[in-house]
Amino acid sequence: MTVQAGFGSDRAERGESRAAFGLFYTSFLVSAMGDAFRLLAVNVWIFTATSGSTGARLLVVLLANLPGMLLGGLSGVIADRYDKYNVLVVSDLVRTGVGLGLAWCALDSRTVPALVLIAVGNGVGVFFNSSSFSLLPRLVSAERLPRANGFMETGQWVVQIVGPSLAAITLATGSASLAFVVDSASFVVSAVILRSLRRVLKAPGAPGPLPVAAEPGEDGEEKSGGHWADFPDGVRIIRRSRDIRALLLASYGIAFLTACTSYGLIFVVARTFALDASALGYIYSLNGVVAVIAAVLATALAKQAFLGRLMAVSMLGLCVAQVVMGVAPNIYVLGVGVAVSALANAPYNVSVTSLFMSRIPAAYLGRVEGIDTMIDNFISVCGFVAASVIVMWWNPQAVFLISAAVALPSLVLALRHMAGESAE
Repeated sequence: MTVQAGFGSDRAERGESRAAFGLFYTSFLVSAMGDAFRLLAVNVWIFTATSGSTGARLLVVLLANLPGMLLGGLSGVIADRYDKYNVLVVSDLVRTGVGLGLAWCALDSRTVPALVLIAVGNGVGVFFNSSSFSLLPRLVSAERLPRANGFMETGQWVVQIVGPSLAAITLATGSASLAFVVDSASFVVSAVILRSLRRVLKAPGAPGPLPVAAEPGEDGEEKSGGHWADFPDGVRIIRRSRDIRALLLASYGIAFLTACTSYGLIFVVARTFALDASALGYIYSLNGVVAVIAAVLATALAKQAFLGRLMAVSMLGLCVAQVVMGVAPNIYVLGVGVAVSALANAPYNVSVTSLFMSRIPAAYLGRVEGIDTMIDNFISVCGFVAASVIVMWWNPQAVFLISAAVALPSLVLALRHMAGESAE
């Protein structure tokens, strides 16, 4: 009888864990769908309203990364110290207002206030991402992290197929304002779903507590001081672990490569191949179709013990894709490069995220993720600036070749220190 009771308890606990992850995953998908609308709408609208200005394009991509660079440390501390639910819901509500403000700006090409709103929305998103990232390992066990991250990656790419395509149709048949309204509605729905998640996480036997208090000091007493008093703990975790340092350093080359691609792709489409800027939506959709296939395979096949090898091989594929896009003579070969990139990108994201979550103690996950966000966004800003200079003074396709060369040291690091290791 005791064995049966224990089995029933375990089964109930697994059911609660699945329910919590299901709500979290649904909220993620709804929010990601709105982000997909806004991503394309903002890029195409600003690009069109400024007649393809390289300066305006640079400002838009910088506003996507400067908030993370400046606020990542603080957002990580808050994710570890406070109720993650409150951070997530407040972030959704603020971004609802940002989307409505962008809809108003798009009615009369008010680009200056729109850029301010974009900065605010991206800043709030930093806090949302840190709390969301540090919450996931509390919803699933360590051995299930690769599969959970595989589901997240698959869902992310599915909405990037549907989202940009619907946004391109909206821009062609409706307006950018409508796309921003859809974006706002997605955050409202996400907040409602998170309310249900809150109830599940507060239930007895829930998979993990949502509030996280400050860690005690060495003398057993609770730490005092402001938010930045906890920041050095994250630095200490990184400094003491060779594995974590190697993982982070290897990922920064891909951050630079991705930033260059994100900046330069629209100029290749509009200038090199003389297509309408809205065609970028179909490129994103192609990228998404292939990435979904890759993410599904990674979800089904990725094992914790082989994540380091998967990460290294994926990085090699991303570098190869950059070369293909850099020498593409037409939009079709460019599409081949985009497909290769997507094929490598999805497993890369699954592996690097799972390794990150499994190697860092849960109590410090927010702080380390916040530090990583700051550095990652700084690297991305460097990539955007470099890509802007290359596009302005040289050739948009050269962005891909140069970024691949810059990422090579990170690839070598991954092959040497990650490919032969097994995740614990």
